[in-house]
Amino acid sequence: MCGSCGVREALIDRQATTVNLSRQGLKEIPEEVFFNTDVKVLKLYGNQLDSIPERISELVHLEKLYLGRNNIKSLPNSLGKLKNLKLISAQYNELTNLPSSIGELENLEQIILNQNLLDSIPKSIGNLKKLVVLQLKFNHLKELPTELGACTNLQFIHLTQNYLEALPEELGALRKLRELYVANAGMLLRLPDSFCGMRYLEVLEIDATTVVPTCLFVQQTTRLQINMR
Repeated sequence: MCGSCGVREALIDRQATTVNLSRQGLKEIPEEVFFNTDVKVLKLYGNQLDSIPERISELVHLEKLYLGRNNIKSLPNSLGKLKNLKLISAQYNELTNLPSSIGELENLEQIILNQNLLDSIPKSIGNLKKLVVLQLKFNHLKELPTELGACTNLQFIHLTQNYLEALPEELGALRKLRELYVANAGMLLRLPDSFCGMRYLEVLEIDATTVVPTCLFVQQTTRLQINMR
């Protein structure tokens, strides 16, 4: 049997806009992937990759990048050159940090990095004005950059299972936020009073010991569902 036939078949059409190389046992991205600069969706889920090459930036039309369930320890600085990227999913890896160039992804809408080893997020994330979804559960985050409050289109944040001691007051500027998950996210004693500006918040998941500002109940435009763990 041909062990690499599935890979060859996936790469044979150099005009394909979607390339799916998931679960192929890959230890590196085949060179042929970079021959197709028209690709918009690249799926590399469930392989044995431990790094992503700098030349990923050659895929200038890439919109969605799926890297989940690999052994990736870092992302290249060249990632910031993917100006059309809307989604990056790299959950279940071994990422310890993110390149500051992630802040150059001006069209990025979704960041899904659950189940990694991240202990910080670069301040440049504040440049992502189109960001809607931020999933960072099951990491090692000790704090969030205040600049995250500048991502005013954020609607969904998941921070469960981290080591946060507080949330920045600046997050109160996220007026479009609809779902916030911070149960078991660390030692959060109280949510900032600035959160009263989150008038469209629909779901709030927190620890039973975390104090919630009274104004969150009074000033809501939507019906707020609070789940205590």
